[in-house]
Amino acid sequence: MNKQSRYMLRQNLSYYKNLIKYGITKLHSTVSDNYIVFESYGGKKATDSVRAIYDELQKDEKFRSFYFVWAFTDPAAHFDLLENHHTILVKKGTSAYRRYYASARYWINNITVADYLKPRKTQIYIETWHGTPLKRLGCDIETDSDPRQTRSHMHRRYRAKGKKVTFFPSPSPYYSEKIASAFAIGDPSVKFVASGYPRNDKLFHYTSEEIQKKKEALHIPEGKKVLLYTPTWRDSSLDENGAFSLPDGFDVNVLMDMLGSDYILLFRAHHQIGSAKIKDNPVIYDVSDVESVNDLYLVSDLMITDYSSTMFDYANLMRPMVFHMYDADSYEQDVRGLYLSPEELPGPITKTEQELVDAIHRQECEFPYRDKQLEFNQKFNPYEDGNSGKRVIDMCLRALPHKRTLYERFVNYTKKTLNRMRILWLLLRYNVRGFFRSHGMFHNNNSLRLERLKDIHKGERCFLIGNGPSLTGEDLHLLKDEYTFGTNMVYKIFDKTDWRPSFHCVSDTIYASKLGIELSKMVKAPLFTTERTYRRMRKKPVDTTYVHTIPTERYKVRGNIQAYCMIKATVLSLAAEMAFHMGFKEIYLLGVDCTNPHDKGGHFTDNYTTKEVAETDINRIKTRMHANTLTTKQIGEHIIDRSMEVYALLDSYAKKHNIHIYNATRGGNLEIFPRVKLEDVLSKKMEESK
Repeated sequence: MNKQSRYMLRQNLSYYKNLIKYGITKLHSTVSDNYIVFESYGGKKATDSVRAIYDELQKDEKFRSFYFVWAFTDPAAHFDLLENHHTILVKKGTSAYRRYYASARYWINNITVADYLKPRKTQIYIETWHGTPLKRLGCDIETDSDPRQTRSHMHRRYRAKGKKVTFFPSPSPYYSEKIASAFAIGDPSVKFVASGYPRNDKLFHYTSEEIQKKKEALHIPEGKKVLLYTPTWRDSSLDENGAFSLPDGFDVNVLMDMLGSDYILLFRAHHQIGSAKIKDNPVIYDVSDVESVNDLYLVSDLMITDYSSTMFDYANLMRPMVFHMYDADSYEQDVRGLYLSPEELPGPITKTEQELVDAIHRQECEFPYRDKQLEFNQKFNPYEDGNSGKRVIDMCLRALPHKRTLYERFVNYTKKTLNRMRILWLLLRYNVRGFFRSHGMFHNNNSLRLERLKDIHKGERCFLIGNGPSLTGEDLHLLKDEYTFGTNMVYKIFDKTDWRPSFHCVSDTIYASKLGIELSKMVKAPLFTTERTYRRMRKKPVDTTYVHTIPTERYKVRGNIQAYCMIKATVLSLAAEMAFHMGFKEIYLLGVDCTNPHDKGGHFTDNYTTKEVAETDINRIKTRMHANTLTTKQIGEHIIDRSMEVYALLDSYAKKHNIHIYNATRGGNLEIFPRVKLEDVLSKKMEESK
């Protein structure tokens, strides 16, 4: 079995294995309208037109509710993307990767998706492709030059790829014609949109200051002439490791020796090339790993290329180009051939180092191909004007109606119906049972304790103590004679104050299961919790009263805690509702900063909780948000948003029932309740007592 046969066998086995896995994933997935999957260069980078569209969507307010899923071979190398709005990273080939492709309404790629990924009829696949073709592509290749596959197999793959695509953003009629032919698409008008390449928008919007900063980032010395070399790959140069390499025939070191020290060469290898064979040379910079090739276009004075499609993008800058085709004869005959004739190229063609040096000097002095380059742009870049990204969004994402298949509509209707039935059952169950409990029926010891607590402090005031960074032992010391509700792990501050809470509240099941024993040792005050949390406690405190809860996101304050209580986001919701139940009419919040609890300085002490508890809580948030990875900032935003919803509902209930809630926290982000100073509140009481 030869190398080609072995490669195709491995590919086929992998294809069918992944096809089965993807088919199973599709069976239990439905399409979500607000999810977009991005993949660039097979998951190696976050660049090209894919990145340009993503950046444009980040700025568009109409897409603020969307989730942007990036697929990478190494997600850890792209954690910087997580700082952006609603961005999710997944590892290519994983179950999450298949799930997002199966359920995202939009796919955006630049080298076609994996063969086994087949979009549903209601999914929209935008193939930006990575370059205008100069060399023959796909079904137009008439030679068996690719050692990985036969020509017939390659043609079948390209025809299958072409059928998947919904839209091809196009920079020119030439592009539409050639890509349609390469992918065996009969009518280009069906799939091609006259938008231009989104990645080239930056070539129309830049300043000299920006170019200077880019040069400094690349450590390019002042006063040097910058050459950019962008060779393409050869189908016949597959090495033993399954990667392509540059053929022998051109030595860039010889070129730079001939040009002298006034020049810097930026070498940009094609993404298919595994080894560039570039020796250490102070005037040759290997910039193959630079994410955006546009940055390299902007800092260069002249581009050297061979058969690379980079010429079409670079032409937008109206800067000189030289085409060094040292293997032109063999490439045309033995590799794959060209769409364009040499006469159409907007620059000189060279075959030797000396010819290349002469052409570089001539281009720098005269730029004799300026008029030809203008004609070149008119033919190959007529849709390029710096607004391509916006056009792609308008033409491919906004304009198309989202029609669901009969199967999708059935599945969604079934899910909604079952969820409604679940909610209805919960409400009936808890309302009926709660009705009996609130009317003195089916009492147990817990419900009797709740009943005795009803209006026990009617008309009095209390303080609800959060665990924010503003909390101090000095402040708590002032509350020794007040009714106070401690929460969660406030006992961590006991070593700094003589204050102890009158009551203590815990609603989080993670705290209960992981830290319940510690809690029972440190807190001696009556404990208020939920039934679910109470059951998770390994050691149950003797003086514990629990409330029944409804596990639903539809949080409402009903003021009938004997029946049930709806807990959401923050333990302060339980503390506040217990205060309502006990008849307190003045409620003051202290240490309620509404900061990110998982960020440094999120609590009154950095030693607030264990790493295990924090990680468990973060994983819970990820599950709730359907995200594999989240930044600390995203976690904080989620927690704060949910907490603010609760505080708004508590405020609404309090106003209706003539209960006054004030925020005595020093600083923080909570502005729903009127601000007061703790000293003023306490001094007022002292004056009244006198």
